Amino acid sequence: MSNVLVGYAGRPTDKQDMAAQRSALIELGVALNRIYTNFSLSGTNPL
Repeated sequence: MSNVLVGYAGRPTDKQDMAAQRSALIELGVALNRIYTNFSLSGTNPL
């Protein structure tokens, strides 16, 4: 059985870009189809 790397990139604010996170994951050997992203803002109040 071979190892599969899975990565997660999250954007905590609308002013941040995930490009650096994605680049770092790719450098570590994570395949593009194994990088999961979250575009929601954490710590925000929906009201």
